[in-house]
Amino acid sequence: MPSKTKAQLLLRRLAIAIFALSANIAIAQQPRQFEAAAIKPGNPQMPGMSSTSFGGPGGTFRLSNTPLKQWIMLGLSVRDYALKAPAWLDSARFDLEAKLPNTPLDQNARPEMMKSLLIKRFDLKWHEEPQTVAGFELVPDKKILLQPSGILDRLHGPGSSGGNGLISGNDLPISELAKALGDALQKPVVDSTHLTGVYTYKLMWQPSDEATLATRRQYDKQYGTDVDNLPSSLTTALREQLGLRLQPAKVPAKIIVIDNINRQPTAN
Repeated sequence: MPSKTKAQLLLRRLAIAIFALSANIAIAQQPRQFEAAAIKPGNPQMPGMSSTSFGGPGGTFRLSNTPLKQWIMLGLSVRDYALKAPAWLDSARFDLEAKLPNTPLDQNARPEMMKSLLIKRFDLKWHEEPQTVAGFELVPDKKILLQPSGILDRLHGPGSSGGNGLISGNDLPISELAKALGDALQKPVVDSTHLTGVYTYKLMWQPSDEATLATRRQYDKQYGTDVDNLPSSLTTALREQLGLRLQPAKVPAKIIVIDNINRQPTAN
């Protein structure tokens, strides 16, 4: 084969390879989306009814009677205290049933798909404002009481739960505890403990409202917990149960400002 023909063949193969690589990069850069999504109005008369159900690849992702504000918090990965949004988002509730892609999903997949959905169906627009705000640093107290996760904790895998008077985590870094504390206090909390590794913890204190306190009095005893003997505040529980404390500080925060979101989605 003449050298000129060989050179042309090599150039053609190189062009095909570059085209294929560019196509793969373009596909990888496209925002991930739900395969299909049905949105229906929720019931604003039932403010306590809100649930989330995650499926695996090819499965279903559901939100039930969930405030639109929580959709935004999930889609933009923003905490409540760092979101400036219209007040009506707290009462605008919707149901979602969405089909997940068949490909494996990492931890960023669902927020990306929810963000794409909000942009497409609710015309969501926003911008970010970096600010230094009043918050807390999480630091060691006199004696750290946290224990690293054990073998059984690791077998169960990482996870967390929380509520009024409860923060628990399994096989998680301290940075996740700081985020949960920020959610409970509605102020940013940064991890300044310098603790590495993963931990399993359960932080309990008396709920702030009487209705939840009465419910906890009724049900917690069957699990060996007397809510009336719990610390009266989160900060006290943090010192007594985990050996950590919060100190006020000016901390960096990324504030998300909602510029536009429609009250109703486009049709399914």
